[in-house]
Amino acid sequence: MNIQNLMHINTEKCVLCYACVRNCPVKAIEVSSSASIPIQILDKRCVGCGACYEVCPYDAVVYLSHKEKAKTLLQGKKKVIALIAPSVASEFFDITDHRKFAQMIKQLGFSKIYEVAFGADLVADEYKKLFNKSKGKFYLTSNCPVVVSNVEKFQPELLNNLAPIVSPWIATAKLVKEEYGENAHLVYIGPCIAAKEEAKRYEKIVKTDAVLTYEELHELFDEFGLVEKNLSFSEFDGPKANKGLLYPISNGLLQMMDESEDLLHSRVITCEGHSDFVNSLKNYNTDVNELQSHLNIFYCNGCNNGPATHKRTSKFIKQKQVVSFAKKQIKNLDKKQWEKDKAKYNSIDLSTSFKQDDQRLPQPSPQEIEQILSEIGKDKDHYVTGCGACGYANCTEFAIAVNKGLAETSMCFTHHHRKHQELLLHLTKAEEKIEETKDDLLRSEQQAQEDKLAMEEAFQISNVMLQELPSAVIIVDQKLKILQSNKGLINILGAEAQDIAKVIPGLVGADLKNFLSYPIQKLFNFVFNSNENIINRDIHLGDEIYTASFFIIKEKEIVGAVFRNMQQPEIQKEQVIERITEVIDKNLEMVQKIGFLLGEGAAETEQMLNSILQTYKQAAKESGFQIDSIQDLKK
Repeated sequence: MNIQNLMHINTEKCVLCYACVRNCPVKAIEVSSSASIPIQILDKRCVGCGACYEVCPYDAVVYLSHKEKAKTLLQGKKKVIALIAPSVASEFFDITDHRKFAQMIKQLGFSKIYEVAFGADLVADEYKKLFNKSKGKFYLTSNCPVVVSNVEKFQPELLNNLAPIVSPWIATAKLVKEEYGENAHLVYIGPCIAAKEEAKRYEKIVKTDAVLTYEELHELFDEFGLVEKNLSFSEFDGPKANKGLLYPISNGLLQMMDESEDLLHSRVITCEGHSDFVNSLKNYNTDVNELQSHLNIFYCNGCNNGPATHKRTSKFIKQKQVVSFAKKQIKNLDKKQWEKDKAKYNSIDLSTSFKQDDQRLPQPSPQEIEQILSEIGKDKDHYVTGCGACGYANCTEFAIAVNKGLAETSMCFTHHHRKHQELLLHLTKAEEKIEETKDDLLRSEQQAQEDKLAMEEAFQISNVMLQELPSAVIIVDQKLKILQSNKGLINILGAEAQDIAKVIPGLVGADLKNFLSYPIQKLFNFVFNSNENIINRDIHLGDEIYTASFFIIKEKEIVGAVFRNMQQPEIQKEQVIERITEVIDKNLEMVQKIGFLLGEGAAETEQMLNSILQTYKQAAKESGFQIDSIQDLKK
């Protein structure tokens, strides 16, 4: 993974548990489900403390690695000098002799090994001078890069209180550069992730080419197969340290300065640990006049417990290991040589300065905070309390983070839970509605199937009735295309029409113009255009005279016609009337019941039957019958 920023979250591993958000002391983690990256560490706000890295249970947080860079340096032609932090005594406790450890470092390709503990001795002297001449001004120690970064970004009003002294490893880098100049590369090895950014701060003054954490060093030992039992002894190079070996313990600086820790006489308060880190700085800013003390402050519980160290032993065991190693080394220390070495590097400038990099975001108005709190369902009783599941101290702090774009309301557990319950209720109701709809659809489908069968039956009945009528019946559309015709018409039209009807029953789709004369076509067009029926009009079909009735089935769209042969005997007329009466009597009741289902087909059939009825009423009248209704036909 190519990481450019100091800290990075692998979103493929992240499950949005917010453990990193809860533990970030400066809230440098942005959560946004609407963004392309749902969670990220904001590099400008990050102080490099590594809290997110330590607490992530899914190994989703990673930091910028210099391992490959160091390997490239070790393969080059220049000397590569290792600067080893004094906390190494508590980190590689499984290596029983420091001389074996030195040999393992050199087997990696390092030319020399310098102890940062000597740089700590030099820095301690500078602090002693500063505190002795402070004249009522009180200082924060600036050995911890996390403290320095936090003051620059979030407590800039304390910039003038930061001790203007470089950290021990920068002091060591300066003396090594003075010794070797540009003929050597420098690699710092220690417990701190933030040191990688600290190297950038001083790159124009003293260039450190790579910063390795202890974790990265362990990986290199494993990669190169280096184990203690296979190696001989070797020694650290450069000047030997005195009490600087105690630097990894938080109050080690006071021991190095010979500063009294007697509660009655001490002028320095020591603060350590990330839980008190931010509050200590805030309180110091407001209470320094009452405290009247310098503040020796570390983000971690001493450098022994940096974020890139092993966690297999307790803080106290690590402290004991550092003290034991220091006792052994100091016992064999040549004090005169140590004094000479200090004098030799006395001219090195260990001063520094700091600059403001204010990353504080504008505070929202009370109304904006109220609006967000209302949105997540919090009342005034919750403003200064909260469950902390979102990662913020209380609900108001969370609302401020939402306003600043660092968080979103879905991070509120109680709000999210309530919304979840509301969603479940909504889904339950929706599911019930779906089941009801499914039942309705099933019933509709069954009804539709029944309706379809009824329509098909009605159509078959009307079609049979139409075909069996002795008179000729034809139905056409506005283009005079035949929609239906019966056997009576086809028989009248002759052999050609009968042959076509064998292939196309009822001549459906055929052009009326091909079968009936132009005068008859005009009568059809008249009915279409005038919307008026034509009853009992005499026409010629071949050599015979027919009485024709033209009637509207669907206005402007469908017209039907009935042709009766006037030369048929009267008895045949009576038979026709009797047959029509029988068919109508049998089917009219069914047609009426399913009329709304038959749609246009039923409507057309009823209109056609009524038209036929009107035609035969006229014929019956001429024959001496009185027919005014269906009941008269039955009589």
